[in-house]
Amino acid sequence: MEVLMRNGLTPDNSLLRYWNVLWNELEPARRAAPAAEVVEDPDGYHFYFEMAGINSESVNVRVEDGNLIVEAERKRPEWSKDVEVHLSERAYGTMRRAFTMPEDASHEGIKAAYKDGVLEVMIAKPAQAKPIKIEVNYN
Repeated sequence: MEVLMRNGLTPDNSLLRYWNVLWNELEPARRAAPAAEVVEDPDGYHFYFEMAGINSESVNVRVEDGNLIVEAERKRPEWSKDVEVHLSERAYGTMRRAFTMPEDASHEGIKAAYKDGVLEVMIAKPAQAKPIKIEVNYN
């Protein structure tokens, strides 16, 4: 069965297909690094990484030379020989992000949790780095 697009072209010879091929070749960094958010609150830092479809056993989180490093691997599915893939936009292979640890971050008690395709790394601030409120007494 041949699918015709609105412009009368098939998916095999459409400009969109060529654009997708070019886009995927020009954007290797997009495929090699999970999207991240970094949030600071009074108690510490929270790093969130999008890792949908990643096997939790392949996730590696470590602090090395003052950097928080997150790595994971998404394996490409093994399709049978009679299957034809028409579009592949998912990133496969090793993904890696590295962030310089904030100066006021504690290297003790770093926690990581993986839930619903999102990895959260929590880094506490040491007690002396947290702001404290001093009560003023009035006489």
